[in-house]
Amino acid sequence: MEENVREIGRSTVASMLAVAVVVSLLSAVWALVLVSSGITEVLGSPFVYEEGPRGAIVNSVLTLLLVLLGTGVLLAMIKLRKARFIPALTAFAVAFSFWGISELYFYAFSAFDQRILPIADATSILLAVTTGALILKPVNATLLNALLIAYGTMAGALLFATLPSWSVFGIAVVLAAYDLYSVFRGPLKKILESTIAQEQAPADKLHSPLRGSVVVIRGLALGMGDVLVYSMLSPAFLLYPRVSVERWILSNLALTAGLYATLEMLKRRRYMPALPLPVAFSVAAYLAYTLVSGT
Repeated sequence: MEENVREIGRSTVASMLAVAVVVSLLSAVWALVLVSSGITEVLGSPFVYEEGPRGAIVNSVLTLLLVLLGTGVLLAMIKLRKARFIPALTAFAVAFSFWGISELYFYAFSAFDQRILPIADATSILLAVTTGALILKPVNATLLNALLIAYGTMAGALLFATLPSWSVFGIAVVLAAYDLYSVFRGPLKKILESTIAQEQAPADKLHSPLRGSVVVIRGLALGMGDVLVYSMLSPAFLLYPRVSVERWILSNLALTAGLYATLEMLKRRRYMPALPLPVAFSVAAYLAYTLVSGT
């Protein structure tokens, strides 16, 4: 997460917290659709589907390697002065994956109503093409943010549905630890410093090389990786080990509190990692509730 203004007002904080609430709600709904449709039983996965510590470690390491690969590509493009091509790469990656994910969700929805299938292909292509086009030329920031949030929450819920539960929490904790290192001392720090140097006003983020990789709210940029992890955790809070709305509410309140604390710290810094505190607070609340209630 990075900011572009000297002071973060209450309305800006409220807007960002509202985004976190929307992300939690949407991802829980998407996950319920996937699980209820039965599509998760036939979905393949590049991850190890082994419940327990071993599977969580293997999947966390695999995910971290993928993150390192993506970060390395971005850093290399910036160092080679090819940053202007980053939006095109992002647009292609997001559009292609959004198309596939949308098709999968339409198939899941068809388990409840087959009449949705005739519009599935056209709508999926429209969503993908519109998102890619807006990344290339961000003429409507609100629409781009809405599409990116939809994409991120759908992808996060899909990860939850295709991963063992231990791996969901393991990946979240590992990425939060990496986020802390990367933003302050690692490759993400270099990427942020390079892009911030080009930004003089909040509107500049809409034309930043990182557009499509962040959701920009009132001059604040929340990474899509953060949206993805929040969206992966929210369904786990609701559904694992069994359905509990109370546990979901408590854990998401803790996640929002962690984001609020991050925003308060951001008032004294140019950028802050948006995973460590939300993940720590929410997972701690989840574990505490589960241990006390036994559910």
